[in-house]
Amino acid sequence: MKLQKRRKQQCGAAFVEFALVAGLLCLLLFGIIEMGLIFQDQALLGQSAREAVRSAAVGHTTSEAQSAAVSAGAGLAIAPGNVVLEKSIDGQVWAALGDVPPMNNAAAGNNNAAAGNLLRATVTYAHPLVTGFVFSGTSKTLTAKMVMRRE
Repeated sequence: MKLQKRRKQQCGAAFVEFALVAGLLCLLLFGIIEMGLIFQDQALLGQSAREAVRSAAVGHTTSEAQSAAVSAGAGLAIAPGNVVLEKSIDGQVWAALGDVPPMNNAAAGNNNAAAGNLLRATVTYAHPLVTGFVFSGTSKTLTAKMVMRRE
C-alpha cells in the first residue's frame, strides 16, 4: 500500500516538474523562431538597400531607385516612402538625393548626385512579431543602410 502511494506522489511530482520546464522550453522555441524570422527579414532588407543604392549609383532617378528597393524586398511590405536616398561629398554631412529633370524631351531624368559623391540608401521595415503575445510590442523596426559611390 505504501509503495503505490509513493509511486502516485512521484508521478505527480514529475508532472509538476514537466509543466514548469515545458513552459520554458516553449518560450525558448518561440524565441528561436522569432529570431530566425527577424534575421531573414534583415537579410532581405539589406538586399533591398543594396539594390536601391546601386540603382542610384548608376544614375537612375530616386523613384526608380525606390522601386528597385521595393522589388528586391518582394517578401516584405516595403513602401517607397520607407526608402530614403541621400548624397554626401565627404561622408559626414548627408543631404536628400533629388532628381534632375529630363532635358530636350528625353524620356527620363537623372539623380542630382555628381560623379564621385557618396550615396546612401536607408530602408526601414516594421517586422510584425509572431510572439507579440509573449514579448512586449507587436512589431520591431528593422533598418538597413548601404553606401556606394556615384559612378
